[in-house]
Amino acid sequence: MTSLHRPGLLTPGPVHLGERLYTKRMPLLPVMLNLSGKRCVIVGGGPVAVRRAKALLEAGAAVTVIAPNTEPALTAPPLDIHHRPYRTGDLADAFIVVIATDDPQVNQAVARDAQNTGVLVNRADDPDAGDFTVPAHAHHGPITLAVHTGGASASASATIRRELSDALDPDWPTLIELAAGIRPVIQQNHTDPAKRRDRLMKLAGSHAMAILKGQGRDALLAYYRELAEPET
Repeated sequence: MTSLHRPGLLTPGPVHLGERLYTKRMPLLPVMLNLSGKRCVIVGGGPVAVRRAKALLEAGAAVTVIAPNTEPALTAPPLDIHHRPYRTGDLADAFIVVIATDDPQVNQAVARDAQNTGVLVNRADDPDAGDFTVPAHAHHGPITLAVHTGGASASASATIRRELSDALDPDWPTLIELAAGIRPVIQQNHTDPAKRRDRLMKLAGSHAMAILKGQGRDALLAYYRELAEPET
C-alpha cells in the first residue's frame, strides 16, 4: 500500500512515495536575462539546440551554433552556423553557452572551458551541473509566463505553462502595454513616494481593467492621463 508522509505541514521535508524519496533542493533564483546583442553559443545541432536557438533569437541574442550536423531548422540566418566539432576558444566573448550534444566528453570539455572563461552554462544532459536552466515559458505581448518544476518533469512544466496561458485574461497584455507608456510620466510628475506608489498600483488595478473591458482603450488612456496629472 502506497503511503504519503509529510513531517509537518509548514516545515520542508522529504516526501515518501512507496520506495521513492524526493527531497526539496535549494530553490533556484528566477531571473530575466537581457541577451540583446550578446553572443550566445550553442554546441550541438539536435532538437534541444533548435528550441534554445529559437528562444535566444527571440530574446535578441547573437546566436552561434557549432556542430558537425544540424537540424534543417538550424541552417538559415540570422544564426551563425559552424558545421564542425567544438574547439577550445569557441567561447571567446560569449555570454552564455548551451551544451546540447550527445557526447559526454565534448559536454565536459565545453563546460570546463566555460568555467575557465566565466561563461554561463546551460546543460541539456545534466541541468544541475550548469549555471542556469530555461523554464517552460510563453510570451503574451509584454507578459512572460514561466514554469519550472525543479527538474522533476519537463512535461509537467509544459502542461502547467499551457494551462496558465489558456487561463490568462486576454486583456492583460493590452492593459500592460498602455500602462507602460504612462508609468514614467507618473514617476516624473509625482515625487511623494506614497502618492506615486498609489498611482502606479492603480495602473494595473481592478478599476483599470474594468474600464478597459467596459469602455475600451481610449477610456483607459483617459483614466491613465488623470493618474499622471501632477497635483496642483
